[in-house]
Amino acid sequence: MFWIISLILLALAALFVLLPLWKHYRPLTDSEQLRTQTNLTIFEERQNELKLELENGNLDPAQFDELVLELKKSLLSDTANAAGSGKSLHGHKQKQGAHEPGGKSDNLTKALPLIMVLLIPLVTYLMYEQWGYLDDVQLMDLYERTIASDNNQQESRDLVIELGRVVQQDESNQWAWYFLGRNFSNLGMFGEADIAFQRASDLMPDGPDKAATLGLQAQIKYLVAGGEMTEEVLSVVGEARAINPSENASLQLLSVDAEMQGDLQAAIGYWRLMIQSNPNSAQAQQLRGRIAAAQQQLAAEGADATQAGPSIDVSVALEPGLELPSGMRVFVSARNAEQEGTPPLAAIDLVVDDLPATVTLDNNLALTPAFNLSSAQRVYVTATVSRTGSATVQPGDYRVASDSFSVSEANDAIALTISLSDIVR
Repeated sequence: MFWIISLILLALAALFVLLPLWKHYRPLTDSEQLRTQTNLTIFEERQNELKLELENGNLDPAQFDELVLELKKSLLSDTANAAGSGKSLHGHKQKQGAHEPGGKSDNLTKALPLIMVLLIPLVTYLMYEQWGYLDDVQLMDLYERTIASDNNQQESRDLVIELGRVVQQDESNQWAWYFLGRNFSNLGMFGEADIAFQRASDLMPDGPDKAATLGLQAQIKYLVAGGEMTEEVLSVVGEARAINPSENASLQLLSVDAEMQGDLQAAIGYWRLMIQSNPNSAQAQQLRGRIAAAQQQLAAEGADATQAGPSIDVSVALEPGLELPSGMRVFVSARNAEQEGTPPLAAIDLVVDDLPATVTLDNNLALTPAFNLSSAQRVYVTATVSRTGSATVQPGDYRVASDSFSVSEANDAIALTISLSDIVR
């Protein structure tokens, strides 16, 4: 499809050159030739008359030049209307010796546009190969086939071979590694998929794509570990959710494990986060039904359906006058004040369009089950407006932080106001 569209565009570009060229150099019809020759004869006769008037002293040189100029303008207008923008004048001058014998200059003038048209495809291809994304275009078919081959193992085997050749030629192609991992997963080759996803995530910058790749890698590690939430699995989940707290594959894994462990309260918390990231999806509708069923089960068992543990209300707003682009992501998190550099204890993401807003941080929003608000004595909360969509703070982001406080004493809402002075340098 890419090449078909490219050829169509190249053909259209060529027409912009060839059509005017054809109009300019096409042979004149008999009537056009007759009219042009008549105009030239009249011009020469009138010019001779003006020369005679000048010689007889009836015109001064200035008047003569002005009248000759008017004659030339009239002739150009008539010949252009007759046949092709004054090309007959061009031919008339050539007869008078304005060009070299044999018309070499005229032939070059005709050939140059044709040469340029022929060079357009070649130069375009060479420039795109040098500065474009030709390799990605050529690989797009492999990527689309991967997405469509989830239930076709033979297709997945073929794609593993083709994508394997790609990464052998270019080990820095992050998307080739990613789709190679997808196909390994389809074939049940989880060890190979783990390696492929790891290579892909290592090559990706922090952002939603990297978080999604890490989420898939965490699921693979979980399967390799026999369905156990090992420290290695939790580490990858924490890495994914540190970039994107709402990363879907990680939340799916955490909710499945919580449900298998009989911790319905934790599972409900993860399901709510998944609903929040895409509330109108079919998955969200299904999860709402599961939450209702889990709450009924908890009520029948006499258990509280809410998550036990501390909670912190955080009010986030933009400073009056600060205008930020619609859709920019806002990450609100609580961090351990006594262990700098560790992942958030609880995190949630919004968009600037939601502000001002008040959110509640609790153990439901922990990135990993064991590392939550209950595990800390003193915390502080932050709000980050991300320029890139990643929770990892980068230059150009806006970030504001509260003072530290005791988790047990967090009664009133913590107010965070994002201002122009909070931009990260």
